[in-house]
Amino acid sequence: MNEAEFTLPELSDGLRDAEIVQWHVAPGDTVSTGQALVSIETDKAVAEIPSPRDAHIARLCVAEGDIVSVGATLLVFGNAPLSVRSASSAAAESNLKQALASPAARQLVREMRLELEAIRDSAPQGAVSPGDAPLFAAAAPAHDPGTSVRATMSASAFATLPVIIETAINGATQPARNPHVPVTVEAITRDAIACLRAGAAIVHTHAPLGDFGLPPEQAAARYFESYRAILAAEPDALLYPTIGGGSTMSERLAHIDILAGAGVLRIGLMDPGSMILGWAGADGAPSHDSFLYINTFADMETALAQATRHRLGISLAIYEPGFLRNALVYWRLGRLPPGAMIKFYFGGDAGYFGSGQGVSFGLPPTAKALDAYLEMLQLAGCELPWSVAVMGGDLFETPVARLALERGGHLHTGLEDHLGSGQPDNVELTRRAVQLCNEVGRPVATAAQAALMLELPRITAAASG
Repeated sequence: MNEAEFTLPELSDGLRDAEIVQWHVAPGDTVSTGQALVSIETDKAVAEIPSPRDAHIARLCVAEGDIVSVGATLLVFGNAPLSVRSASSAAAESNLKQALASPAARQLVREMRLELEAIRDSAPQGAVSPGDAPLFAAAAPAHDPGTSVRATMSASAFATLPVIIETAINGATQPARNPHVPVTVEAITRDAIACLRAGAAIVHTHAPLGDFGLPPEQAAARYFESYRAILAAEPDALLYPTIGGGSTMSERLAHIDILAGAGVLRIGLMDPGSMILGWAGADGAPSHDSFLYINTFADMETALAQATRHRLGISLAIYEPGFLRNALVYWRLGRLPPGAMIKFYFGGDAGYFGSGQGVSFGLPPTAKALDAYLEMLQLAGCELPWSVAVMGGDLFETPVARLALERGGHLHTGLEDHLGSGQPDNVELTRRAVQLCNEVGRPVATAAQAALMLELPRITAAASG
């Protein structure tokens, strides 16, 4: 009796290992061409491997739960010509590539009326995961210019959109409050790279300690030193700084002009409103020295003009509901550039500066507060991507983090924002965000995917200079 080994075929580029999830045959069975032999799971999908021919199963060579590599013998066919091994592997490889899309991914493709083959061509390594369908749709031109892709997504498709994690690694938080906050160019660079590798797609940085208020050329040089090193290590990284010093908005944003011209930025920023950033005095009342943060409509238009001029996306920091109303005016007028993203900054008990309890800003991080913001977007018909953050609190100890993921939003974390138990570093906070995404069942966007979702232009060659 001739026997022939049947091996794990090539999965697709870059995928080498798979777990045996379930056998659909047993020794002694007779199978027909195309019948499912075994279900396997890769890091991209669950797939069934079909039989390449009519055959008899002599024996199984691996057990459910085993991890096997491409080329490993899965089973032995009996009563088959010796040449079946190479032929079966080739046929199974072709069939497997056609099948390499999880059931959830196939369902989303059907719901969104997309072509699986087209998505597979653009999916990493040719394997379609649930997150690839909405990502493909978000990047594809709409057939009707008046209909957004998000409006055509079902709730299940929307909930599997990859999550953009942004880590704001420094800012008002001082080393006395958390010794892990990076305050030098070298530490900022290390932290940013580590956070990107832990799952962040966007990293927001402030100037090194003591550098705020430097002339724009000097401030830009300090940022550039760090950003160039980060991009050398992680070329797809999405980075952006904070505003600088100056008496006018043009002066406060001048370093961004320089950095954009140097090719290290794809994102700008606008804070669309004014407020008091306060802290508690010795008696617990708001300090008379609290900071009046003013952004006039002229200031906002200066920031918008800069983003348009340099083809930057724009980060819209929403500290108060009025900030969102202002942003929506510019959105309705078509003045926001591609890549605009709304950041809901909820006020934690300690406020932005984390210097005392009870003096904060904006809406608290509750379900009703998030609903209020989302209702404002819904009433306006605005479908810009949005994220949640808690300034002066612990995002992951509030309901808004999980609710945001369940409702199609994204996450903003990092030591600029965080004040909670313990003294985590930025990488730990990034990993908490990734863990929550995993628990909810949404994939985490890479920086390259985030850029695609936000429709950001490619970075220029000047960044490597």
